[in-house]
Amino acid sequence: MASKLSDKGNDANRVSSRQNLLAFFRGTYFPWLIFLLTLFITFIAWSITDKSHQRHAQDLFIFEVTQTLQSIEQRMQGYQQVLRGGIGLFKSSSHVTRQEFHDYVTNLDVDKHWPGIQGIGYAVMLKPKEKDLFVNALRLEGFNEFTIFPAGQREKYSSILYLEPFTVRNQRAFGYDMYSENSRHIAMDIARDNGNVAFSAKVKLVQENGSDLQNGFLMYLPLYRNGAVIENIAQRQKELIGYVYSPFRMDNLIKGILLSTKKHQINFSIYDGDSQAVEDLLYSPKIKPHSVSNADIKAFTPRFSVVKTIEFPGRNWTIHLRSTYVFESIVKDNLATLVGFTGTTLSLLLLFVLLNIAISSKKVREASAELKVLIDRLKAGASAGIVGIYDWDVKNNILNWDSVMYELYDIDKSNVEDLQQAWLARIHIDDQTYVTSEIKSALKNEREYCLEFRVLWQDNSVHHIKAVSKSSFNDAGRAVRIVGVNYDITEQKKLQIHLDKQASYDQLTQLPNRRLINDRLKQAIAFSDRNEKSMAVIFIDLDGFKQINDSYGHHAGDWLLIQVSNRIQSCLRATDTVGRLGGDEFVVILPTIYQHAEDVANKIRMTLENDFVMDNHEVLNISSSIGVAIYPQHATEQAMLMECADKAMYEAKKRGRNMVIIFGSF
Repeated sequence: MASKLSDKGNDANRVSSRQNLLAFFRGTYFPWLIFLLTLFITFIAWSITDKSHQRHAQDLFIFEVTQTLQSIEQRMQGYQQVLRGGIGLFKSSSHVTRQEFHDYVTNLDVDKHWPGIQGIGYAVMLKPKEKDLFVNALRLEGFNEFTIFPAGQREKYSSILYLEPFTVRNQRAFGYDMYSENSRHIAMDIARDNGNVAFSAKVKLVQENGSDLQNGFLMYLPLYRNGAVIENIAQRQKELIGYVYSPFRMDNLIKGILLSTKKHQINFSIYDGDSQAVEDLLYSPKIKPHSVSNADIKAFTPRFSVVKTIEFPGRNWTIHLRSTYVFESIVKDNLATLVGFTGTTLSLLLLFVLLNIAISSKKVREASAELKVLIDRLKAGASAGIVGIYDWDVKNNILNWDSVMYELYDIDKSNVEDLQQAWLARIHIDDQTYVTSEIKSALKNEREYCLEFRVLWQDNSVHHIKAVSKSSFNDAGRAVRIVGVNYDITEQKKLQIHLDKQASYDQLTQLPNRRLINDRLKQAIAFSDRNEKSMAVIFIDLDGFKQINDSYGHHAGDWLLIQVSNRIQSCLRATDTVGRLGGDEFVVILPTIYQHAEDVANKIRMTLENDFVMDNHEVLNISSSIGVAIYPQHATEQAMLMECADKAMYEAKKRGRNMVIIFGSF
């Protein structure tokens, strides 16, 4: 009996406890709802902050990737110019001796200016009947054991005749028939038929022996018989006499390209061709930052990764780029964690305050209006990263700012009579109509007020602002309050502008690069078609630029290219475009012009004939060979139009240089 009474008592107590708990929650449901809402807002703020950081880190990674790819491309373009210099050496002489070739390569000082290059060589092409005579001639020079290898009967032979520096390693390749190996054979044929540089596929260099074996590739530039006509493939195949070439050891090459890199922020692997198969791997990183422990490296997984393709003549490289431990340590940001921790802490404090208010006061309804404003501010502030907060009482037209808002707009709080007018005066004049239109839309409940605009400070500096708000409306649908935040996004805008400019402009002359030139030419052709008018393309190649580079150094060469770009621009209209294709080649686009194109070209030619006086009073002299092509008379396609202008330029060089040639006049 006593047991039954005890059980009933326990049941009653449990029922009473549940009822008390339910009663407690019914009386305090609003604070708990606010607590859950603020936790949700904290999560949104943390998510936005984290995503913003991720975007920033991604932008920095892409910037590093762009810099790395540009370093590789620019260095390989430089190596191509080295080979073109070798071709120039052979074209300037009826017979280049071994000593002359040695002196030429020695004066290039490749170890200092072109680190990573294995050597510069010259290989001759031989018919079977010429082979024995060639071998005997080399033995008479003192190379008693010289032979062409590998042995065997072939329809064509090649033989490495010169290879400097003539080190022990390079001597292993002396006499090697590169045409006998398929990958080299293909690249040599591509270079021969195109009359341009060609890269080989991945190969094992003949010089490789013993330890420190590396992957390699070769770069070829064909040499044709002096004075021969080489306008088509058949003529090039007939008049070919040999190749100026360079072998590259891949690890040494990349080390030379990245020699100045002290922070290993990007790792990358290079594959031959378009695949990422193991057998196509050309280069993989071996260097590890000394400041990072082995344990950290083993546990590290890159967050950022991208695959890019670099197109070289006759060959593509696929490059897999990854962020490193050092990079991710640099961009690491604890702001999202701080936002989450701060938001959670404030939510708990707010819950404690609201519970005390709910329990100790019967004036919850009177306080709810103020609490709603507080929650709206928290929500808007959290969604924007918690920067400058404002509150606009639309009904009474009262605008309140916190201290950060005054800093964002460079406004002295003590000197403000009409805050709304002071705010509007700070907005860039070109953005004022847009901002006021968005405010009107927000007041009509058409969309939330969320936009970006520019602000002009008292020192005339321009700042970019992001504004986010939340509007409250009464039962009649009229706006009664807008609360929100502003924060500065100037640095993000600057980074985006910098990245866009890097991709479209030549870093030395600040002229449009090949990518932007192609886009401008496409627009000019479209405009010409719409208006049924002609337009012109002018190809400019500097005469004597290489000699200045060799005599005065690359610093003088860079200065001269900048001066040339300024002089060309001085000859053009505001609607014309001049760009640099690379090296000493420039392109001018003349929209809506035909009969005066030759006059413009001659004006450019004559201004480039004038002396260039350096700061040290050294006088530099060059001339230019210029080709002109007219659209649509000479070509109706963009690529063909460029080719016509290029051919006209080469005709000008053939006729003695320092002249203007119109395509179709030869």
